[in-house]
Amino acid sequence: MSYYSANPLDEFKRTFRQRSVLPVLILINVGVWILIKVVQVLFFLYNHPDVSIADELITTYFALPASVPSLADRPWTIVTYMFLHIEFWHILFNMLWLYWFGKIFLEFLSSKDLLITYLTVGIAGGLLYICAFNIFPVFSAILPVSVALGASASVMAIVVATSIYVPNYSIQLLFIGRVKII
Repeated sequence: MSYYSANPLDEFKRTFRQRSVLPVLILINVGVWILIKVVQVLFFLYNHPDVSIADELITTYFALPASVPSLADRPWTIVTYMFLHIEFWHILFNMLWLYWFGKIFLEFLSSKDLLITYLTVGIAGGLLYICAFNIFPVFSAILPVSVALGASASVMAIVVATSIYVPNYSIQLLFIGRVKII
């Protein structure tokens, strides 16, 4: 079972008019990214000698540190990191995957299920990241400066949940044709 719209722009508009958590998650992620870009532009316009300090401040206070003592100083980062993107391509592909698979997810499951999956697996992914960096000795040299950011864990949770729940769902791929998401 699948739904196909002749006009992708109309479908995009229809999604954002619905009362669903999917557009809210996308708008939060994009809004945070735009805010970061505004801060970077302000640093540039006010002729700050080091424009990259904006990225450093943002990642210091909102990205998830691998170091447990740093996490204890900034516990909110276990949630904020999954809404934080610095690079354009990172947010673009995360939001495209979230949009595409989130729409399929919502055909079969609820908006509440989508939010719970996004947040719980995002937190679990963050905790797994922290555990990996603190357990494996190979990371010991970079542990104090390592941070995680982006919605990749949460988005992949939506992709995997959708693929497991409806493995025979067909999607249309450009130049390839119809394929099952499995």
